[in-house]
Amino acid sequence: MTNGAEGQTRADATRQSARLRARDTAIHRTRAIVVGVTAGAIGLSGVFSVVAAHAFKGRSQRATPAATADPQPSGRRVPGPDAVPPIAGDPAPLQPPAQPPATPVPQPAAPVPTPQVSGGS
Repeated sequence: MTNGAEGQTRADATRQSARLRARDTAIHRTRAIVVGVTAGAIGLSGVFSVVAAHAFKGRSQRATPAATADPQPSGRRVPGPDAVPPIAGDPAPLQPPAQPPATPVPQPAAPVPTPQVSGGS
């Protein structure tokens, strides 16, 4: 019977070994997939930033002259503010009070409580 028991033990060891190899292979494959997805995400992030930088150009690279104060008026006029007509039924604008508000009398500060000490010897 030892021969049969040994055969069963060898078969169990072979099955266990095959399961461990399959598990290790799955772990390596999963790790490779995670690394690939992470590298792809980082690469796509860089590509998208380059595309966005070219799609939404900011200011041009050529030097622009600094704005200087023009001593002579150029003849341009800036229009004044628009006149807004009052709205019908609109209440009168707010008026300042006849007297300024009275300053509140400060309340005395509460006394600081004494610290509690427990179990002193």
